Amino acid sequence: MDDARLPDEFDHEAAQALGQLVEQVIAVPSRRLDFRADPVGTAEAAGVNITEKTTRVILTLAGLSPSELRLLSELNRTLINEGLYVETGNPPLMIY
Repeated sequence: MDDARLPDEFDHEAAQALGQLVEQVIAVPSRRLDFRADPVGTAEAAGVNITEKTTRVILTLAGLSPSELRLLSELNRTLINEGLYVETGNPPLMIY
């Protein structure tokens, strides 16, 4: 069995920004509401590095319902607790 590996084109900075978005915005109920109203602005206010790539991901996530965002946050926490994550330089990001 081969060990898991990251693709050569893995974008560490975007992964770190996504981990930060999930941990500091998606996982916080009041920020989820702000995120639904102004996804890019809320992410930026939380210190997420905004690039073309992260904007595309942010806008995709903004299409999720509040309950879907909550479930994403819970899944993220569960997978991290089970050691199924990529260390992005903190916070870690789930893998699935």
